[in-house]
Amino acid sequence: MTEELIFSLIDHVCEMVEGVEKIIGVYNHPKTGELCGITLKHINNRLQEHQMNLRGQKEILAGLRQCKHKYSWPEKTQLPFSTIDSTPLQRNIFDESDHLTLLITLPGSKRTEKDLLLIYFKDHFNTFGVQHQNTTLSTDNKTIIAHLLSGSIHSFCKLYWKEKERLQQFTHKTQRILDQQRSENQKDIRKKELEDFICSWANMLLKERSESDGVNYVYSDQALEKIKTYSGGLEQLQKALHEAVDYTNTLITDANKVIEAEYIEGVTYVNSGDVIGNLDAASQHLTTRQQRVYDFLNRLESAAIQVDRSGINLTGSHIGSAMEKPVSAPALSDYIGKNKEVINTLFAKYPDKWSFVKNNFKSIINITLTGERPTRKWA
Repeated sequence: MTEELIFSLIDHVCEMVEGVEKIIGVYNHPKTGELCGITLKHINNRLQEHQMNLRGQKEILAGLRQCKHKYSWPEKTQLPFSTIDSTPLQRNIFDESDHLTLLITLPGSKRTEKDLLLIYFKDHFNTFGVQHQNTTLSTDNKTIIAHLLSGSIHSFCKLYWKEKERLQQFTHKTQRILDQQRSENQKDIRKKELEDFICSWANMLLKERSESDGVNYVYSDQALEKIKTYSGGLEQLQKALHEAVDYTNTLITDANKVIEAEYIEGVTYVNSGDVIGNLDAASQHLTTRQQRVYDFLNRLESAAIQVDRSGINLTGSHIGSAMEKPVSAPALSDYIGKNKEVINTLFAKYPDKWSFVKNNFKSIINITLTGERPTRKWA
């Protein structure tokens, strides 16, 4: 039981009936288990709180708290404890002969001993519209009053405990959500720190290579995303980046040499939403290397058609210059030669693709497995 509930019950009782002179609540503190009491006495037309003295009263109170009934009208001799009023003289709260006392046991405690609510009435008071003047309440009236009040109080308590339990469940669930969110936030912070460290380290490596080779190497956005999500050892990543730089230096003739994500081998690109979204449906089930060669053939086909439409001979130099990222003729031939097995595998897998370079570009025709094909416009 809590003081909050006790005060709520007192307000509830005062709203239901008139003529209440005093109300006492006896309960165990929910945290310490200490026996506590609250007294409110009707003074100047309002209930005022007073301190209770329960010393030496535990044994007698224990008998009242073990009562099996919801209510009773105890005799004054059964209620021996006292209060300390604001007046200098300590008085027994049952020394007024015209008091009637209703004892109601309160549900909700898991202990054998119940908490108590004691309500003190004047013998002549107006309750439920019945006026008693200088006559005591009849037994029937007492029973009606006690039955209605105890039933209402028990319902109030059950509703209170039910709502309190729901609030505790809500609080615990909210706490779990907040704890989980904090944990996820910590993981996100840690992940961001690791990503920043890897990117910083990779940029330092690239800066050293730029200074060493006398060129300006830069990572593409997708290459940086690929590096960010790397989860292996730094030694393996360092080797992959050096190989990507060497390949870029050979392949690209521009002053600014952009390292693409596909040039970095041995590093899985887990943040693949943007990449996969830009792939056509035919290339969805390829290995990493096959995908790189697949993309290369697409660029090669487009550049070769562009050169052909311009009326220029289909040489490695012209096609390499016409590609989105220009490459030299030797670099183009070297790439085709190193990947000829993969190119032939893709030709067999997709017979309807890259038909122009299959039939018109010498470097491609030379590595096909189907023998000689008619050619034109190459020199």
